[in-house]
Amino acid sequence: MELHQRTLLEKRSFFLLPNKLKVCLKDARGEYETYISYESLKNEAQICCRKNIQLLFIAIAMLSLAVCILLQSLLINQGFYHSVFPLVIAVLSIVLYQYKQQSYIIVKTHDFQKVIFIKDRPNRQALETFLAHLWSYRKQYLRDKYFYIDHNHNLQQQTDRLRWLLERNIITKAEFKLAQEDWIIDKSFQPH
Repeated sequence: MELHQRTLLEKRSFFLLPNKLKVCLKDARGEYETYISYESLKNEAQICCRKNIQLLFIAIAMLSLAVCILLQSLLINQGFYHSVFPLVIAVLSIVLYQYKQQSYIIVKTHDFQKVIFIKDRPNRQALETFLAHLWSYRKQYLRDKYFYIDHNHNLQQQTDRLRWLLERNIITKAEFKLAQEDWIIDKSFQPH
C-alpha cells in the first residue's frame, strides 16, 4: 500500500512494507529516504496545526496602520482613501493566513522520531485508509513475530513479552491471560 502527498514545495511518499514503513521526502533541500520499524511506532497519533505567524504579524501591522491613518484622517478632516491600501493588505494577509494553515497527523516512535502525514492530502479518505492499513500491518506483524509460546524461556520472560504486546494494543487482556495459562499448562506437562 502506498500514499503520496504533495504540497507546493515538497512531496512525501509512504510505503507499507512487510516489516517496516518506508518514508520518502523530496523538498528544496534534497531527497531523503528512511525506514521505520513497526516495533518502534507508538500506537497513537496526534493532530497538529501549523500556521504562518509572519502573515498574522503582517495582518496585525497593516490593520494597526490603517486604524492610525483613519484616526489621523478624522483629526485633520482629510479623506479616508489613504487607509484603503493598508486595509486591503491586512484583509489579504488574514485570508492567506487562514488558507495557508496546514494540519498534520503525527505518529511518534519510541526512539523519538516522528512520522508526519499532511492531513487531507491527497484526500481525507485516502489518508484514513492508509493509516488503517498501517495499524493493521503493524498489528499483524507484531502478532506474528512475538505472540507465541517459547518453551525454552521462563515464565517471567514470556510474561514480559506478552505484557509488551498488551501495552501496544496488539493483544487483548483475554488473550494475555489465555496465553499465560496455556504456557503454565504446557510447562507442567513437559518431562523434566
